Amino acid sequence: MKRHYLNYNLLLTGFMLALFVSFSSCSSDDDEKEYIIPSSPYDTLKPVGFGENTTGGNGQNISVVSTDADLRTAVTGTTPATIYVKGNISLDSMIMVGSNKSIIGLPGATVSNLNQNMNAGIFLVKGSHNVIIRNLTLVGPGAYDIDANYNDNICLVGAKNIWVDHCDIQDGIDGNFDIVEGSDSICVSWTRFRYLKAPKEGGSGGSNDHRNCNLIGNSDNVADLDEGHLKCTFICCWWGDGCSERCPRVRFGNVHVVNCLYDGNDFKYCVGYGVYANIYVEKSAFLTEKAQKKAMKDYSKEKDFNVKFVDCLGVKDTVLYRGNRKQFVPTYNYKTFEANMVDSIVKKGEYGAGPTLDIKL
Repeated sequence: MKRHYLNYNLLLTGFMLALFVSFSSCSSDDDEKEYIIPSSPYDTLKPVGFGENTTGGNGQNISVVSTDADLRTAVTGTTPATIYVKGNISLDSMIMVGSNKSIIGLPGATVSNLNQNMNAGIFLVKGSHNVIIRNLTLVGPGAYDIDANYNDNICLVGAKNIWVDHCDIQDGIDGNFDIVEGSDSICVSWTRFRYLKAPKEGGSGGSNDHRNCNLIGNSDNVADLDEGHLKCTFICCWWGDGCSERCPRVRFGNVHVVNCLYDGNDFKYCVGYGVYANIYVEKSAFLTEKAQKKAMKDYSKEKDFNVKFVDCLGVKDTVLYRGNRKQFVPTYNYKTFEANMVDSIVKKGEYGAGPTLDIKL
């Protein structure tokens, strides 16, 4: 397979990645750093849409970590840092991520937390900004509804300018990846969401099947935090095995779902629209019978909302709304491909969704 090599200065440049472009110089420790990235005509290798201004650690203060303690230390504070994760790291509790960080998995890197209690969760980005999480498999203990708020595999709480890219996010206890409390300017690209473990029954939260992936806005009653925020772009993402609900479920935010894949057989619904949600679903593929019949669900409770499905596979063009708010339509620059190509591109083993970036230092 032909590969394109990108050589670059991780300290002096804030650009992580331009497809089909090569350049080289010296890093902060005078060692050349090398990315080997599977070629793809579809992946821009940079954040797009609402998260397009995210730069993360900007190639500064580079480190390679392989333990819980080292990872936890490396992501603290606000000093720009680029952290490469090597091997398999098992956590005993959630990690707080500071601002201006890039957390990048080397090939095969995983971070897991198998606690099925209030010590669950992997990355909590609370009040931080400018964070990149890429090329990692994140493994939780399996769904168990104990109202473990903020204990998702990734949870953004009041976080700004975030890019999550080429990750495989599995088996979160409360959810796989939630975005809440005024978080804003988010891009989620080429990321796979799934549940491989059976849900555990009997949790205090009341649900016996809490395989709920992505909650955007966690309350109807926090307009003071969420109104005008929760702007998110999901591009080339994959909701599949075991996903039941919230792919995503939205309150308040403007959310763009484009070229995404829905091929699971457990959907109770795919896209949920709640209080003041404004959702634009474009050129996405709903392949299974469950995905097609359960493509959307109303949680608006008689409040205003806007939902538009356009040029999707398996779901007719649809416009639903209540109230006088204008339908959100993306105006930023982005590229798409047709919905009938989504399945083959997003599932492509060499460069599709999930941690498919081949990164070497």
